[in-house]
Amino acid sequence: MRRSPRITLFIGAVVALSVLAPARPVIAAELLSDNFESGTLLQWSTTQNFTAQQSIVAAGAWAGRATTSGDSAHATATLATPQSDVYLRAFVRLVSHTGSTPLLRLRTASGQVIASLNANASNALVLKNVVTGATLNGGVTMPSGAFVELQLHVFVSGSSGMVEVWVGGVKNAPMSGTQNFGTTAVGRVVLGRNDVAAASMDVVYDDVVVSTTFVGGGGGGTPPPTPTGLTATSTTADAVGLSWNASSGATGYTVYRDGSLLNTSGSASFVDGTVQPETEYSYTVDAFNGSGPSPQSSPPLLVTTPPASSGDGIVVRAAGDIACDPSDSNYNNGNGTASKCRQKWTAQLLGGADEVLALGDTQYNCGGLSAFNQAYHPTWGQHKAMTHPILSDEDYDTSGTGCGAAGADGYFAYWGAQAGPQPGGYYSFDVGSWHIVALNSECSDVPGGCDEGSPQNNWLEQDLNASGAQCTIAMLHKPRFASKANNSQTNAAMLPFWDDLYAAGVEMVLSGDSHFYERFAPQTPQAAANANGVVQWIVGVGGKSRGGLATARKANSVKATAKTFGVLELTLHEGSYDWEFLVEGSFAFSDTGSAACH
Repeated sequence: MRRSPRITLFIGAVVALSVLAPARPVIAAELLSDNFESGTLLQWSTTQNFTAQQSIVAAGAWAGRATTSGDSAHATATLATPQSDVYLRAFVRLVSHTGSTPLLRLRTASGQVIASLNANASNALVLKNVVTGATLNGGVTMPSGAFVELQLHVFVSGSSGMVEVWVGGVKNAPMSGTQNFGTTAVGRVVLGRNDVAAASMDVVYDDVVVSTTFVGGGGGGTPPPTPTGLTATSTTADAVGLSWNASSGATGYTVYRDGSLLNTSGSASFVDGTVQPETEYSYTVDAFNGSGPSPQSSPPLLVTTPPASSGDGIVVRAAGDIACDPSDSNYNNGNGTASKCRQKWTAQLLGGADEVLALGDTQYNCGGLSAFNQAYHPTWGQHKAMTHPILSDEDYDTSGTGCGAAGADGYFAYWGAQAGPQPGGYYSFDVGSWHIVALNSECSDVPGGCDEGSPQNNWLEQDLNASGAQCTIAMLHKPRFASKANNSQTNAAMLPFWDDLYAAGVEMVLSGDSHFYERFAPQTPQAAANANGVVQWIVGVGGKSRGGLATARKANSVKATAKTFGVLELTLHEGSYDWEFLVEGSFAFSDTGSAACH
């Protein structure tokens, strides 16, 4: 079962959107075509806060993404020759935004805005004629979390000019018709916003085409056949896994739930993580290519989700210190070596989990977005929808693949809303009857630090006081206690957190940082054994490398090994839990047990 951290995804009534293929027919009059599959932005004259990324795509492996918390975020292309008649088409997905957000813009060669297709604060599409000041509301709402084909056509010819807007291949009448856009031809096309505003935006673009003729909607080819064999591969209280037989000639698939568009998929499978317990859903799927979509599959697949909890408990798997930097000599094309870069193999231990807790240092060396997409995402990232991450020192580093400025840019870009609110990235969520707090242990980087009275420490106290859960887990990358061979330590900076966690009767703290496995018996923040104390686990064996474990371990350390990788499995029951360390490979080590909550 999954409970997202303080996030509610609502899929409401959406004016019918016919999502066509994120692929296009060949058009001789193209001025620009970019599906971002080169992984670069070379076709764009200027960019700001706009990246080629792989975490969200319509089809293929790459897409462009404009992300900002209050500045310009755009990709701008300058046309070799200004055109009076221009079509700009893109597959667009709103991840999040505030205020009115430009999606597609046409400008003159000198930079004056001619027309702008925006999403307002309610996701409704609005066309703005910047020349005359006219605003047209199309009566169409963009769904969050799904790609939609948008096409903006402007003909610049004084009072004889015109505009046309297509949504999902269907012309929108309220935003189409005669309009005066002046007499200066279009010289630039823009994805996103290239002027400063206070609003935030996170918008993904794929398969962009600029042309002097209509883009898409046919091309003389044949749509792919209707997919067959739609089945539910897994069903839990809050996730339904779907698969179907691939359709010949398809470039992608559209998934529908209860008759409404849900999302698109580049492969013949999809996981719907927005379902509710004990609810029946109806699913269909179509296939598409550049010539259009197939009919939807029939009959609909009916799936009923189970209750939110059962006697078997909720399975949670956790580890940190996971994926190597792709430039690491031990990365070995993702296969690693016998002792390093084992993220591909530890990821195989996650199958069947209801939740995954990523305990920091998920991507080395700097948590760059491109490194996340190359190393973490193909392995542990296949379980991204059910993963809850925390920040760590590597996320603030600036040396490695795809590093941005200091400040965990790549971490927040990859995880999006799952990372918690910026800049601190601490948050909490519930899993069944259990409460989980996700903390930031990087005291020199988190605003206000970690001391008593700091913003994060005050938030923790308020969160624990507000929670009515009997059983609580804390995720904290840096451990309070660690039996490190070169520096057996007690981390003083973690004491304010531990004081609050101990006072609230928290069951356990899950940490990483040290590259070994170690479990401590219940203890106080001052390392006194106490049956009502906090159990600490160090699970820094997610794949990166193995570290040095002290021969003479710290007080209350009851089980440890530095000779294998693996993940900790917790089975959460009402008022109790079981644990087992799952070993990667064949090394002979085990640690299992059960305990009641305080």
